Amino acid sequence: MRRYYAVLIPFYTIFLLYMMFYGCGRHPEFGFLQLNPLQSITYFLRYNSFFSETFMVNIVGNILVFVPFGWLGLLIKKLNSLPLLFFVFVCGISMIELTQYYTARGTADVDDVFLNTFGLLIGYFGLRIATILKFADLGIELNYESATSAYSYNQ
Repeated sequence: MRRYYAVLIPFYTIFLLYMMFYGCGRHPEFGFLQLNPLQSITYFLRYNSFFSETFMVNIVGNILVFVPFGWLGLLIKKLNSLPLLFFVFVCGISMIELTQYYTARGTADVDDVFLNTFGLLIGYFGLRIATILKFADLGIELNYESATSAYSYNQ
């Protein structure tokens, strides 16, 4: 799994960046900054049904597309630590949101940061649960580097 993830995550990241700045008919018009926590989420919950396209794209989509970033510990051992992964991700996604604002290619919305981070957490804890349950031998993948370094040290 780690091998496929290592190949696919850079392409996935580039695709997401494209969609965030150029996809879905985005044209530079004016930047908007929304800093009131839960305002957008409340709006979409209040005025859209759970199965509407608007709700799915703005709430569910903002969560699900960032789930794979919870697995970054597969590639970078230091990111197996939730506090560091959380910090790096929140800083990165905040910079992307602010860039959307400054380039007028979207809305810099604090709720997007919350939703994207929630997706990261789902991915992180999902991977941990899969590891504990030994689903698809992910435990071997996560501990591969430490096992090989211990083996080479004993040689």
